[in-house]
Amino acid sequence: MNQILKHACEQLNVLSYVPSSWNDDLVASLTCQPVITSLGKAWMAEEQLKTLGDEAGGDVGVGKYIQVIKQAHKMSRAICRNLMADRESLQILMESQPEVSSADDEATNAATSEEYHRFIKYLSELNSQIHTRMITTVEDEAANRTLLHGLTERERLMEETRDALQTKLDEVRTEKEHVTFSLDQTMRKTQVELQGIKSSNSEELETVQREMSDAITKATTDHEIKMRQLQDQVGGLERTVAETIEKNREEEQRLRKDKGRAEHALNAKIAQYDADMSAKNNTLKELDALLAVETAEFASLREHLDKTDADAKLKDEEDAILEAVKRRRAFGDAIVNRFVIKIQALVRGKIGRNIVARLRPKGKGAKPKGKK
Repeated sequence: MNQILKHACEQLNVLSYVPSSWNDDLVASLTCQPVITSLGKAWMAEEQLKTLGDEAGGDVGVGKYIQVIKQAHKMSRAICRNLMADRESLQILMESQPEVSSADDEATNAATSEEYHRFIKYLSELNSQIHTRMITTVEDEAANRTLLHGLTERERLMEETRDALQTKLDEVRTEKEHVTFSLDQTMRKTQVELQGIKSSNSEELETVQREMSDAITKATTDHEIKMRQLQDQVGGLERTVAETIEKNREEEQRLRKDKGRAEHALNAKIAQYDADMSAKNNTLKELDALLAVETAEFASLREHLDKTDADAKLKDEEDAILEAVKRRRAFGDAIVNRFVIKIQALVRGKIGRNIVARLRPKGKGAKPKGKK
C-alpha cells in the first residue's frame, strides 16, 4: 500500500510539470521521440475531453466520453513512464515556464496549480501517515495516543486561558474606552478654552498693533528731526575734511620729496652692500675650496693614522699571543721533563729490581751471597 501511494505521488509530481496545451517551443527543445509522441497524444485526448465537456448539453454518448477518459489515463501513464525513463526531458519540463495569455487565465491556472499541489501534498501526507502506522508498534501507538490526549488537554487548557485573557482584554478595553471618552470630553473643553484664549489674544494683538503704529509714527517724526540735525553736522564736517585734505596734500608732497632722497640713499647703500656681499661670497667660495682640499687631506691622513693604529694594535696582539704561547711551551716543557724524569726513575728502578732478582740464589735453603 505504501509503495502504491509513493508511486502515485511520483507520477502526480511528474504530471504537474506537463503543460495543459501544445507548446511548440517546448516540443522543439525535447529530444526523446517517445516523450514527444506521448505528450502529443495526451494533449489530443485533453482537447477531445474539453470538446466533449463543452458539448455536454447535446446528445453525446456516455461510452465515447468514458473511452476518451480511459485514453487520457493511458496517455498519462505513458507520459509518466517515458519521463521517468528520460530524466533529461523531465528536467526540460521542470525548467520550462508556462505562458499565460490574460489575467483571468493566470488566476485560473494559479488556482488550479495550487489545488493540484495541495492534492499532491495531502496524498503525500496520507502516504507518510500510513507508513508511520505500519511501522509503529502497539506500545508506540499507545504512547502516541497518550501523548495526543495530553496535548489535547493542554490545548483545551490553553483555549480556556485564551478565553479568560480575551474576557479580561474586553474589560480592559471597556475601561480604556471610558478613560478615552473622559479624555475626549476634557480635550473638547480645553479646545473651547483655547478658542476663548485665541479671541482674547486677537484683541490684545490689535491693541498692541495700534500702540505700535503710534510709536512708529512718533519714531519717524523724531528720526526726520535727527536726520536734519545730522545733515547740518555732515555739512560742517565736509568743510573740515576739505581743509584737512588740502593740508595733507602739502604734507604728502613734502614727504614724497623726503622719500625720494631716502630711496636714493638706500639704493646707494644696497649697491655698496651688494658689492661687499659679492666680495665676501668670493672669499667664502675660496674658503670652501680650501676646506674641501684640507678635508680630503685630513681624510687621507686620518685613514693613514687609522691604519697605523690598527697595525700597532695588531702587532701588540700578536706579541701578546706569542708571549702566551712561549709561556705555555715553557710550562709544557717543564711538565714533560718532570714526567720524563719520573718515567726514567721507574724504568731504572724496574731494571735494578730485575738485576737484583737475578743475583739472588735459587732455592729455599740458599742464602744470599755476601751474608754470613
